[in-house]
Amino acid sequence: MTTRKTKRRWLAVGLALPLTGCALGSVRQVKVDALGPYDDARGVDVQVTGDVPPALAEPLQRAFQGGVEARARRPVEAQGAPLRVELRVLEALAPEAAPTTDADRVAVQARTAFGLTAFEKSSGRLALEGVLLAPEDGKALGLVRWESAGTPEALAARAGREAGEALGQRMARRRDEFVNRRAADERLFLTPTALTLEPGEVVLSNDELLLFRLGVGLSRRVQLDMWGGALPIPAAGGVPLFAIHAVGGAGAAGLGVLGTFDLGLKVKVLEESRYVPGLALSYDFLNVFAGAIGGGGVVLLGNGVAAGGAAGAGGANLQFNLFTLTAAKHFGDFQLTAGAYVLDNHHLIPQGAAVVAGGAGSVDDVNGGVVAGTPLERLPTSVQGFIGAQYVLGPHSELAAEFLPRAPFEQSVLTTGVRWLLGGSEPRGPLAADRLRVRLDLAALWTILPTTESGGGGHPFPLPWVGVGLYKL
Repeated sequence: MTTRKTKRRWLAVGLALPLTGCALGSVRQVKVDALGPYDDARGVDVQVTGDVPPALAEPLQRAFQGGVEARARRPVEAQGAPLRVELRVLEALAPEAAPTTDADRVAVQARTAFGLTAFEKSSGRLALEGVLLAPEDGKALGLVRWESAGTPEALAARAGREAGEALGQRMARRRDEFVNRRAADERLFLTPTALTLEPGEVVLSNDELLLFRLGVGLSRRVQLDMWGGALPIPAAGGVPLFAIHAVGGAGAAGLGVLGTFDLGLKVKVLEESRYVPGLALSYDFLNVFAGAIGGGGVVLLGNGVAAGGAAGAGGANLQFNLFTLTAAKHFGDFQLTAGAYVLDNHHLIPQGAAVVAGGAGSVDDVNGGVVAGTPLERLPTSVQGFIGAQYVLGPHSELAAEFLPRAPFEQSVLTTGVRWLLGGSEPRGPLAADRLRVRLDLAALWTILPTTESGGGGHPFPLPWVGVGLYKL
């Protein structure tokens, strides 16, 4: 029985690791910031620091230097001072005794593979850290961590080569980049930025407890997104979601509900450089199921079909092509974004209204009345612009704001909020805690709430916006 429980426990761990992120092998961690600002730095100068015996320091430095230079692909025409790597030996322990049986050797390899060498050191251990530094001011630009069980002197050449190649590969990827990517930087609250998810990066998120998203980075410039669920929208005041908003009839204070399924592809068209903003284009196939409760209604860009009025309940099924163009530029810790949604109703699937849509001064005026079960004509193509701003306060927090202007101005929306990013700074055994981030969003969507039955007057009304997401970097 104990054996079966143990097997099930290890099976659960094995299934969980790919989903939560795992750190396996001797290279425990590697990360590099954008190296575009240092495009004039020639080569990489590697130095072993600290009190390290020559028998260990010399092969370590030589192998690391060769590995990083072979992979980093630094500009050959650069004339500036080289980037620097300070190589530190964190621990070098000689084994108490050499492994004598196959089981001992397998155990040593397993501890190395799962990052558990720090817990059992009788078979020896070598652990090192390489910190990448800027040429002039010594600013930290990246790091690589490596560890393995065994005899330190025998491991030195392999350690230097593997660590150097891992750092060099990441340097080559960041060579032409000017923006340091953080988890969740691909979008603000309601609007995207010009960045995409990193290759292999996965996000699972939820907004307002109802709207789910699964995103995957397919390459350096392409990401795939799937959205699904429902989002409640107050019937008084205009709160856009993908340029869709809710309205109420005269004196109405209902609740609009949008059920959605969205499949989208986002492409980074232009990489942000020193002076040129980044540019991204995305396409989404958007299917919307709209309903309303309590006399409100749902109107799509002022032209759509809604439910409500005297019936008190109803809905519509519509399909859209949603195109999004976003430009963004970073100025230190500040980012400015601007773009537009283009919502097109050339639908592939038949669309229609489920019930009669009516309501004094609202939906009925827009649509001229819709008979139950009547197919809906194609809605006019509409455009919704937006601007956004983001300011990074530190490694774990940032402020953001968005503005989606509409006509009349009372239907415009201003979003202000804060985002927190929680996660570890280094791996913990087989768990890549440094590659896991939890995103917490807390924002307010400011809209104008009418104060008279005729819709006149009004005052700002904040709709709480709460989001949470898990990122595997």
